Amino acid sequence: MKLKAKDFLRILLDLLLSLLIFYAVFQTAAFLANNYLYNIPEIRNYVWLLRRNFGTDSFKIPIILLATGLFTAWTFVRIRKYMEQKQMEQIISELHYIAKGNFNHKISIRPTGSLGNVVDSIHALVKSTLDAMEEERRLEQSKDELVTNVSHDLRTPLTSIIGYLGLIEQNKYRNEEQMKQYTHIAYEKAKQMNVLVSDLFEYTKVRNRGANLIRTSFDLVELVEQVCVGFRVAAHEVGLSMRVETPDQKIEMVGDTDKLVRVLENLISNAIKYGRDGSTIVVRVFHHEQGVAFSVANNGAPIPEASLPNLFERFYRVETSRSQETGGSGLGLAIAKSIIDLHQGSISAESTNEWTTFTVWLPLHFSPIS
Repeated sequence: MKLKAKDFLRILLDLLLSLLIFYAVFQTAAFLANNYLYNIPEIRNYVWLLRRNFGTDSFKIPIILLATGLFTAWTFVRIRKYMEQKQMEQIISELHYIAKGNFNHKISIRPTGSLGNVVDSIHALVKSTLDAMEEERRLEQSKDELVTNVSHDLRTPLTSIIGYLGLIEQNKYRNEEQMKQYTHIAYEKAKQMNVLVSDLFEYTKVRNRGANLIRTSFDLVELVEQVCVGFRVAAHEVGLSMRVETPDQKIEMVGDTDKLVRVLENLISNAIKYGRDGSTIVVRVFHHEQGVAFSVANNGAPIPEASLPNLFERFYRVETSRSQETGGSGLGLAIAKSIIDLHQGSISAESTNEWTTFTVWLPLHFSPIS
C-alpha cells in the first residue's frame, strides 16, 4: 500500500513527538538517578566502578540502550498500527463500492496476516454470491423455457382434440365411419398429451434437489435381461432382432431399480422407434472403470454429429416430424440423464454410420446427495 504525502508527514510528526516524549522520560530518569539513586551506597559503588573502567558517562549506557530499544519497538508498533488502520479504511471503502452492485470489483490490496485472510474471505463470499445469482438467473430462464415448451407441446394436440370433437359435436361428418376416424384422432392426441404430462411430472420429480432414491441391492444382469424380455415382441413387430450380451456371473450393486428400469426402457424404446431402418438392437452389460455399464445400440440411421451434444436436453428432438410420428415428448433422455445423475453415474451417446450407442456408467455403490 503506497503512502500519500500527508500520511508520511503525519507519521513523521508522530515520530518526532514520540522522540520528545522519550527524551523527556530519559532526562527525568537521569535526574532521579543522580539525585536519589546515587545516594544509595550499593548503586554509588557500582557507578564508581563503571566510571573507572569505562568512563564518566558509562552509567548512562544501560539507560540509553533500554530507551533506544523501547523507542524503536514503540515506533514500529505505531507505524504498523497506522498502516493497518489505513488499510482497513481502504478495505471498508471498497466494500461499500462492492455493496452498491459492483460485484466484479476486487479489493485492490491484500494485507498480510489476519487482515489478508479477511480480504480472501470477502472475495470468496462475493464469488459465491455471484454464483448463486447466476444459478438463480439460469433456473429462472430454465423455468420460462419449460413453461414455453410445455405450452407449445400441449397446445398442438389440444387444438386437434378440440377441432375434431367440435366437428363431431356439430355433426360435420359424412358418415359413421368418418366420425369414428375423428374420434380415433382425438383419442390418439389425448394419449400424446398424457405421455407429455406424465413425462413432465417425472422430469420435475427427478430434477428436484430433494428427490429421493429407494436404494436396494440387486443384480444388474438379471434386471437388464428381464427388461429386454418385455421388448422382444415390440422389436420383432418392426422387423428388428434383439441381442442381449451379459456376463455369466451376477453383478451385485445398489440403486433405485424402478428408476433404472425407466432409463433402460427409454433407451430400448428409442432404439425401436428410431432404428426401424436397421436390423438389430444390441443390449450389453459389462464392467467398466471401477463400476459397471450397460449400453443399448442399434444399426439404424445415424444421429447427426451436431445433434449429439444436445440429446439430453429437455424437449430436444433430432427430427420434429419423427417425434410427432412416434408420439415422443422430448423429455425421455432428459429424464434418463437426471436419474443417472442421482445415481452419481454418467450417460453418453455416440453415433457412426454403423451403430448408434447409448452407454450408461454407474458406480457399484454411491452415497446419496444431501
